[in-house]
Amino acid sequence: MNRGEVQEYIEERYPGFTIECKKTIPCRNSHIFMLDLCKGQIRDRIVVKISRNYQPREVALEFANLSRFYYGCKDGAVSSPQPLFVDAQKGILAMSHVQGINLAHMLHEIRPVSLQYLNSAVDLSAIALAKFHALFRRGDNESVKIDTNAPEDDINQFLAESQERMSECNLKTMVTPFFDFTSWNIIIKNNSMMLYLIDFPRREYVCTPHLDLARFRFGLELVKQFPPSKFFGLNRWDVDSLFERFLSVYCREMHVALSQDDLWLIARARKANIRRAQDLARKGRCGLQPKLEQAYLQTFSRQWLDQGDVFSKWPRMGRAEKA
Repeated sequence: MNRGEVQEYIEERYPGFTIECKKTIPCRNSHIFMLDLCKGQIRDRIVVKISRNYQPREVALEFANLSRFYYGCKDGAVSSPQPLFVDAQKGILAMSHVQGINLAHMLHEIRPVSLQYLNSAVDLSAIALAKFHALFRRGDNESVKIDTNAPEDDINQFLAESQERMSECNLKTMVTPFFDFTSWNIIIKNNSMMLYLIDFPRREYVCTPHLDLARFRFGLELVKQFPPSKFFGLNRWDVDSLFERFLSVYCREMHVALSQDDLWLIARARKANIRRAQDLARKGRCGLQPKLEQAYLQTFSRQWLDQGDVFSKWPRMGRAEKA
């Protein structure tokens, strides 16, 4: 759907309102439209997300999970955009607009914030993930469920290889993982320490929380592969210390102390994410950005992408007790 078609569709949904498209954002897997709904003195902004390549059931599940978190998370500082409606057959999902910036923007230091503010945002991110896992907890006797139809070979391999190791972990809770829990999907509201999660899961994976913890760690490392950190010397925060802070807050919320087996699982899932990052071409058909990102990583981050074993660079062994 183009801009005009989206405006016409929303006008049918909201009769009597004038629709103004303020911004469009092409993403790898979706096209985002920011729309103003105007009627007299009323002016509301909404976000319409149109999926590029998801099945209707996946669009419906994302909306259901967004709604479940929005209505189920009882925390004054953690939420999500308000779900508005879904049209799964057309791949359309609508939600309220949050005026803020994503955590990745802060980490990239494009508009630097104080280290204290950044630490607070990371603490709140850990709390948000713990709240998500509490809401999306599965039965303790459920087995790891792998979606063999999904093109996530490295993640599937990690899940298959890790089932025996999971029995020795302290973090045994089975959950529907967020799956893409990265700083790009965490929004901090302007002028307040209020956090919103976006881009909820669209598949029914079942796993322990290690998958999401590793994804957040991977995201921190990925930020460091791009300017300004890589070339301009702006390194006011450190990956290891920031992730340890994140882990510490998460473990406090979950009332668990991680073992070496827990750290091994996080490291193994992190490795799967790094391998996955080498194959951005699988999403290249959705636009130029993935191709440019792949070319950049292959040129400037080959050493990071080619780490040879699970424990390369992280974790520093013996840190389980500190978590």
